[in-house]
Amino acid sequence: MAARKEVKVGIAGIGFMGVTHYGAYNQIPGARVAAIAESDPQRRAGDWTGIRGNFGGGGGKVDLSNINTYENYQEMAQDPDIDLIDLCLPTPLHKKAAIHCLKAGKHVLVEKPIALNIKDATAMIQASKKAKRNLYVGHVLRYFPEYRYLKTVYDDGRFGKLMAAHFRRIIAKPDWSGGSNWFSDPKKTGGATLDLHIHDADFILHLLGQPKSVESHGVPAGHGMFDYLTNQYNYGKKGPIISCEGGWIATAALPFEQSYEAYFEKATIFFNSSNQPVTIYKPDGKKAKARLSKEDGFFAELKAIVTPLRRGEKPKELLGTSARKALALCLAEQKSAKTGKSVKIR
Repeated sequence: MAARKEVKVGIAGIGFMGVTHYGAYNQIPGARVAAIAESDPQRRAGDWTGIRGNFGGGGGKVDLSNINTYENYQEMAQDPDIDLIDLCLPTPLHKKAAIHCLKAGKHVLVEKPIALNIKDATAMIQASKKAKRNLYVGHVLRYFPEYRYLKTVYDDGRFGKLMAAHFRRIIAKPDWSGGSNWFSDPKKTGGATLDLHIHDADFILHLLGQPKSVESHGVPAGHGMFDYLTNQYNYGKKGPIISCEGGWIATAALPFEQSYEAYFEKATIFFNSSNQPVTIYKPDGKKAKARLSKEDGFFAELKAIVTPLRRGEKPKELLGTSARKALALCLAEQKSAKTGKSVKIR
C-alpha cells in the first residue's frame, strides 16, 4: 500500500451517521472530506438542520462550497480524487454499494452491521480481496473511552482475572429515519439484534474472542427478528461468565442506556451512560473514577482507519472479516431464541 499525504474521503448518505462522520473526519490530521453523495437536494446544499439520531443534536447548516457533491454513490465512485468512500446508507444497500465502490478502486467503510446475512457479507469480503482494497465496518463501540478502558485493564491484567461481566444496551424503538420507512421494517434492519445489540456482540468478541456457544431468549419482532434479547455466552469451565441484554423495548420517556458491570478478582467496575461514569470499586471498600481517553469514539474509530491508510500500512482494525464474526454471533443468538436451544458458534 502506497503512503499518501492525505486521505480524501467521500461520504455517501447524509443522515445522522453521515453528519457524525463528517464532523469526526474534520478533526483528524491527514483526513479531508472531499465529496458527499446525497439524493436530497436540501441536504446536498448543506442544510442538515432536520437530521437527528439517538444522541446529539441536528446537523445545522454546513458550507460545502469546497466539496464536490453528487446525487448518488455511483457518481461519486468515479471521482478520481477519492481514496475512501464512507457508506452511511441503509443496511439493505450495503452489499450492492460496497461492491460497486470496491470495483471502482476505492477503499470502503460501511456502517454496522456489515450485512443482514453471511452470504452477502462474504460476497463483500471477496470483492474487497479481488479489488485489493480494504473493506471496513463501523463497529464504533470498541473506541468509546469507557469500553476502551475495559479492554485495556482486561489485557494488562491489573485487576486480575475477569470472573464475570454483564453488558446492557436499551432504547426506545427508533423513529428518526425521517421520510424513509426502511427503519421500521425488521427485514431491512435485522431488528434490534443486528442494528443495536450487535455493538455489544462485537465488543465481547473484541474483548474475549469467540465463545463456544450461546443461549438466548427474546421478545419477537416478527420475521424471525427480535426487539429484545438476553444472551448467555459459554466460554467454557475456565472462562468468565458473560451475559448481555439489548433491544429497543423501553418507552420513549426513558433515555438511551448503554452499560456494563465487570467483576475482576481485585476490582469491580461499573459504567452506565445514564447515571454513572466508569467507577472502580476496590477490595478495601474505596472507589475511584477511571481515567479515560479524551478522544471521542467516532474520532478514534475513523482515525484508526485513516492513519494506517495514510501511512500505507496494512490495516488491523474494523475489517470485514471481523464484522462477519459479529454478524454470525448475532444470527446464532436469534437461532437460539427461536429454537429455545443453545447454539454452537462455528
